[in-house]
Amino acid sequence: MMMCGWITPRGSGAVGADGSGRRATSGRHGAAAATIGLGPGAEDEAAGQDARKYETTNPLVQKLLERWLASVADACGPSVVRLLDVGIGEGFALARLGRREATQVGIDFRFDKLHAARDRVAVGAVRGDAGMLPFPGDSFDLVLCTEVLEHLVRPADAVRELARVTRGRCVVSVPWEPWFRLGNAARGKNLGRFGNDPEHVGWYSPRRLARELEPWFGAVSVRRCLPWLIAVAEPVGHGNVGN
Repeated sequence: MMMCGWITPRGSGAVGADGSGRRATSGRHGAAAATIGLGPGAEDEAAGQDARKYETTNPLVQKLLERWLASVADACGPSVVRLLDVGIGEGFALARLGRREATQVGIDFRFDKLHAARDRVAVGAVRGDAGMLPFPGDSFDLVLCTEVLEHLVRPADAVRELARVTRGRCVVSVPWEPWFRLGNAARGKNLGRFGNDPEHVGWYSPRRLARELEPWFGAVSVRRCLPWLIAVAEPVGHGNVGN
């Protein structure tokens, strides 16, 4: 069983051993991986950002979050041995999911959010980049990636890495646009950006999310949970995923 605490990957974690920000990968996704980093204008430190969302006093937002997390939990299925949460943030989503895997690892680009996640949930915390995950291929039975892809300028690089480390099932969730932005605008949030979050650089419909995942996974199913989308993806050779 993995102890709760920091894991130090070989090298810097987010940069290849040669300092180039790239490393070689092997197996069915053998292209070189490269760091993606934060989106344009995103702050290096943002602890408290997740708390403002998950601890909101708005009853409608809380109800939507509860329904979304219940749908994510259903998509994840029963407990497995090894779980990876890519973009764990401050750990609110993983904590509320109540998973009980023997090994739980969370990776995030921001140190301050990882500190918060480690204090909130029993997880091995790794500082790293979604485009260059510091794990061997087929390492995890369940891979979570919730509300991450919309923040990335090169989401396809992250999806390739998700597929590479997934041995069993990968669950990906993103805001469903334009409904997510319209919901923000309706409650007076981000009005100057037509409801769009300042850190969101990608926008997903059900079909676009499926197209993002299908080149790297053998089976993809997209579920609607307004104002989010939840995709269940399995590697090549694992058969069809339930709808």
